[in-house]
Amino acid sequence: MNSQLVIPDSELLDSILEALDLSRAEPGVGFLQALFARFNARVPFENASKIVRDAEVSEANAKPRTPEIFWADHIAAGTGGTCFARVAAFDALLQALGFPARRLLGRVERDDDHAALAIASPAGESIADVGFPLPALLPARPGSVETALGELLVASTDRGLSVAFVGGVPEGPRALEIFLAPVTEERFLELWRQTFRPGARFLTRVVLRKDFGNRVVSYANGEVRVDDLHSRLRIPLREPRAAALSDLFGIDAEILSRAFAICGEDPAPVPEASLTAYLEVAASPQEAFAAIATSAGYRRLVQGVADVVSEDPTEAGFRLTLAAPGDAAPPTVDEVSPAIAERRLRLERRTGTATLTSSYGVDARGGKTYLIREAALAGAREDLLRNDSMRGRLAGMLALDLLAWARML
Repeated sequence: MNSQLVIPDSELLDSILEALDLSRAEPGVGFLQALFARFNARVPFENASKIVRDAEVSEANAKPRTPEIFWADHIAAGTGGTCFARVAAFDALLQALGFPARRLLGRVERDDDHAALAIASPAGESIADVGFPLPALLPARPGSVETALGELLVASTDRGLSVAFVGGVPEGPRALEIFLAPVTEERFLELWRQTFRPGARFLTRVVLRKDFGNRVVSYANGEVRVDDLHSRLRIPLREPRAAALSDLFGIDAEILSRAFAICGEDPAPVPEASLTAYLEVAASPQEAFAAIATSAGYRRLVQGVADVVSEDPTEAGFRLTLAAPGDAAPPTVDEVSPAIAERRLRLERRTGTATLTSSYGVDARGGKTYLIREAALAGAREDLLRNDSMRGRLAGMLALDLLAWARML
């Protein structure tokens, strides 16, 4: 094994375990699961350190941050890395702790653009994909694994294994392939160096991510997202963002500032915070949207929650005045605007002087139909990045609307 890709001394190993809040233990399934979970939760998937190193190190062969550098940087500045760097660093940690591991290549968008690890045990090999990263260890054979972020379906391919998400938030890459053939040290390093070619994917804009088991917190394109099994929170961040992101991801603000100075800060894609809930259903997208796209369908949707006091057509759709059954509170007015081509139902709800903007929608992803309920949130709502229980309660309210819709199908 190349000496550059191992952890060189016991003192550094102890510091790494301290950073992961773990103690040394004998190699075993429980310790491996703890290492995997803590690595994903404590060590960010991030490219700020990659962008800075690419700019500051001119020699191509010296650009990859080998495990010794990776771990020293993490301990000092809270950094992590992207796919190949994370796999090499986790591999070195496992080897130092007595786990027999080997590196694998794979495919997310093209062959050999991905890497993962196989760890041997008496029960057979397990896949530790800290490069994507996946939310759980996988057996190196066909089957399924339930995780807090959705089911992972593993199937055989001619080259190894395919892994696909079933359920969860239907955005981003939903499948990848892991090749099981042996990989030489030279081939791994060659592909790693290629990730520093000019214009490479992770050298053009800052991306950050931490996987906390039951939710993923990420940053890209000017906004922070929090994803769990059924919802996504989107929070646009004001510039400059280095201090806020340092607070959130634990990465030294100076490194983030240097990375932003090199590649710039993207404008946020949305002007205000939003929260979206998702629900997969068996109906076709057309059938699902048709169920609520008319005034009669929308009346059925709110039936049991509110009484329809009056109904009027509008230029964009229809207006319903609603009152809670047996409640003397002021009525609520729903202005509903169906957008048939987009399969979106825009809703403006007025109660007294308060106005809430939201929508219902249908998306088709990977041959599956998802019901969508999205609400605009007043203000930046950066508080929801730290108040997970409040985020969960708000998402739960949107999920109830989706369940009512699903019962109509």
